[in-house]
Amino acid sequence: MKKRLLWLLPFLALLLFWLPISSEAETLPAAPTHFYYDQLGILSNQTKDLVENKGLVYKEKKEQPQVVLATIKSTGGDDIDGYAPDLFEKWKIGNAKEDNGILILYALNDGARNVRIEVGYGLEGVITDSISGNILQQAKDDLKSDDSARINRGLQQVFNSVTTLIDKNYDYPADEHALSSDELAAIEDDDSGGLFEIIGPIIFIIVIFIVFGGGGRGGRNGRYRGGGPPFIGWGGGGFGGGSGGGFGGGGGFSGGGGSSGGGGSSI
Repeated sequence: MKKRLLWLLPFLALLLFWLPISSEAETLPAAPTHFYYDQLGILSNQTKDLVENKGLVYKEKKEQPQVVLATIKSTGGDDIDGYAPDLFEKWKIGNAKEDNGILILYALNDGARNVRIEVGYGLEGVITDSISGNILQQAKDDLKSDDSARINRGLQQVFNSVTTLIDKNYDYPADEHALSSDELAAIEDDDSGGLFEIIGPIIFIIVIFIVFGGGGRGGRNGRYRGGGPPFIGWGGGGFGGGSGGGFGGGGGFSGGGGSSGGGGSSI
């Protein structure tokens, strides 16, 4: 009897490891076929066109940056700061070589109305934590409103702020939605200090080793269970799993294999 129980232990351990991964796969939505994902149905046609058209313009550029705007009902009980990088990873936003993706995520979360700008590695020097925080603060009144029209307006403002900074970084021509020089100066008022931008990643790595180094637990929904720090360097490639098949509609969003650096801000 004892021998039989011993034989069962590896299978039980495997089951416990697999269940959190399964749960996560159900929580994270499949990659969209457009540069927007509107689970809440609050984005106007104008906003959808704005986001999609900008995405198609970027698709023709050498650097191929990607900005995805998403609204969801819930982060499934997770903090949006932890949920957004996982969604970014699954959708593989940005060019794999440049890691120049941005995810603008709005989560209703039972009325909490959480918003995050998740920044890819390659754009962390362009859209710093402080700058992304400024962008969200300027649109906060609209983003935290219970009026769909105001939320839509706030998300448009955030999107235009992000794309203006990207256009400036790559010397792309400014479009009709670009921020004015005064508006740009206001969000680029980075008061976080250069030192934090340097030591921030070091502190992050130290925390990761402290949290994960000895226990072999942690990760969103408990998916990481090994000893030592979890694997951070997400690779490129196509979209795995999920539903929906190929991307139709003559173009639209297709993940380029980009990775999130964990930078950004939330409100």
